[in-house]
Amino acid sequence: MTRSFSTPRRHVLRGLTLLALGAGIASASLAQAWPAKPIRLLVPYTAGSPPDMSSRVLATHLAASLQQPVVVENRPGAIGVVALQELLRQPADGHTLFCILTPVTTASTLLPAQKIDLGKELQPVSQMNRIATVLVVNNDLPATDMKSFVALLRAKPNQLNFASTGNGTPAHLAGELFKSQEKVQAAHVPYASFSQSVPDLLSNRVQFMFMTSSVAVPLVNSGKVRALGIVGPNRLPILPNVATLAEQGMGKIDTSSWDGIVVKAGTPRAIVDRLNTEIVRILDKPEVKARFVEMGMQAVSSTPEELGALIESETVRWAGVIKAANISAD
Repeated sequence: MTRSFSTPRRHVLRGLTLLALGAGIASASLAQAWPAKPIRLLVPYTAGSPPDMSSRVLATHLAASLQQPVVVENRPGAIGVVALQELLRQPADGHTLFCILTPVTTASTLLPAQKIDLGKELQPVSQMNRIATVLVVNNDLPATDMKSFVALLRAKPNQLNFASTGNGTPAHLAGELFKSQEKVQAAHVPYASFSQSVPDLLSNRVQFMFMTSSVAVPLVNSGKVRALGIVGPNRLPILPNVATLAEQGMGKIDTSSWDGIVVKAGTPRAIVDRLNTEIVRILDKPEVKARFVEMGMQAVSSTPEELGALIESETVRWAGVIKAANISAD
């Protein structure tokens, strides 16, 4: 015997259906109304840095797509926390974007007092790029490949110095990961910026550095430094003759970095999806891909969920390196 719903139950189900329909219509309307004003894109690094350059390319195309200005604001400091705090002060309405990058995933470990929880505070939108790491050395160093370089480090423990742009930065973490894998010792010298570290590398005050490809490529191609290897899974099209560390028998170490776009948690999903659609479309443009290659990086998009998984995995990965090497933010 088939039983029919009671009248009250039918009314409840009908009400829930109308509520869901109304929410869908409201969400679609919200996405159509957004953006209602200029959009801010917060970059936690200085002007001219790799995340700044890629963000400005994206901002130009995003402004054309959304018919609203997209203004890049540089807010460096505290491993990205200065810019992150500015994002969290704003409404979760999609009018403030944040360029998240590898160093930001280390902030919760390096700055525990800040009580940072990226998984709860941020809503991922899309990855933006992938940037390879290049191991470069001073031209006077008597090493022409990775095997001779490792042999030199083992013969002179802690006598060679490597530069970074600060404690806990990708260049520092890459150096510590490399030291651990190859069982070598070298002294870390932190600088405040690339503009300070590069002259000392050229003058042999420091002997090597793990550089993002966007910074390394111009120096290598101009003959100012020597590239010994790509610290990642693949060679770079812009440096085709530089082999990966794995190709040279150094293991599958990968210290590639990346940038992505996130918004404040609680931003309506309709806005997140619209942003993702636009960013994916922009990063697939041939001219954008070519421009990223010129800057020493690869245009890479993703779903919000894929970027969320990347942020989580990188947070765990680098926390392990930081704790093993006893790195502090000071």
